[in-house]
Amino acid sequence: MKSAIFSFLLLITLSFTVSILQAQEKPVPEAKEILEMKPDDAFASIQKLSKSQAEVLISQIRVEARKEYKNIDKFYILISHLESIRAIEEEEKRLRDLNMVYMLGLSLMTGVIGYTLFSQRKSIDSIKEHIH
Repeated sequence: MKSAIFSFLLLITLSFTVSILQAQEKPVPEAKEILEMKPDDAFASIQKLSKSQAEVLISQIRVEARKEYKNIDKFYILISHLESIRAIEEEEKRLRDLNMVYMLGLSLMTGVIGYTLFSQRKSIDSIKEHIH
């Protein structure tokens, strides 16, 4: 009975804590606010956004930019495509570096195993000489 009461109180405390933490979250800045900020402040506030918040902000910025520049959608698609190409190239470079590390590790392990086998073979031959 006491453990059930303790569990119930723990559950209420946790749910109360979660609701307080959610209430303390900063609201997502509007597109106009971001566009009017200094670049450093804008980057700092953008880095704190989640993926869904970033998607909402992107669509707000596109709506705001469309008022002044009619071809913003083409520009956005071009920039996002170029960014994805750059990200893919960076990933490929990291994978090549990782493959180099694996190859180096494989060659070191092969060398250690080869040395161990050679050393054991030499020791076995030495033991055979002492026996005979």
